[in-house]
Amino acid sequence: MNPEWQKIADDVVKGARILIKRGICEAFGHLSARLPGSDRFIITPSLSMAMVRSADDLVQVNLKGEKVEGRNRQPYETWLHTGLYRARPDVGGIARTHSFTTSAFSVAGESVKPVHDFGAMMLGETRVFEDPRLITNEEIGTRLAQFIGKGTGALLRGNGTAIVGNDVIEAVIRAVYLEEAAMLQLKAKQIGRPMYYSPEEIAERGAVALETPHMLRAWEHYCWEAGV
Repeated sequence: MNPEWQKIADDVVKGARILIKRGICEAFGHLSARLPGSDRFIITPSLSMAMVRSADDLVQVNLKGEKVEGRNRQPYETWLHTGLYRARPDVGGIARTHSFTTSAFSVAGESVKPVHDFGAMMLGETRVFEDPRLITNEEIGTRLAQFIGKGTGALLRGNGTAIVGNDVIEAVIRAVYLEEAAMLQLKAKQIGRPMYYSPEEIAERGAVALETPHMLRAWEHYCWEAGV
């Protein structure tokens, strides 16, 4: 593996540990990153991400959904990743989570909307993809990618989220803060009427939150918290 790919693989391993530590994923969920200059991406295997200890545990898959390298089995929902990577050349990382509060919103059929700066990094509301089935075939994966369009993710009805980023670091940080935004929105509803960010506020505050220094500060903190 070349040095660039090795760095990406190491970030996937770190990201997996962060998602476990934060409770964004438990026994299920997966994380992937595109491998530049190829038709491949690297993904956590069909295991709890708590079991992912090194890049050797990861699996390389091509955009046809075929495993091309790795000792472990690829996830059942590999088509979620292939669909998004095919449709979105700008996407470099994908987090498939099982975060609790976002799942509650998906069951209620309600979008998560930005209510704070970190939630604004989603760059808009995160809507519910209403098909409750796992993304285990090309057809559903393609439909999910079409549903997300140029957005940053979707709530999967009764089943967590699918979140994209320019790289795996951005996908992981978005996953953390989307759950935080959902928690804030829920608590605000219990108190009164949430003050949602306007489109102008989302654009301005989201751009700031996504700036590299802020993203790396969050990443370094969560790496420390997860002990990686």
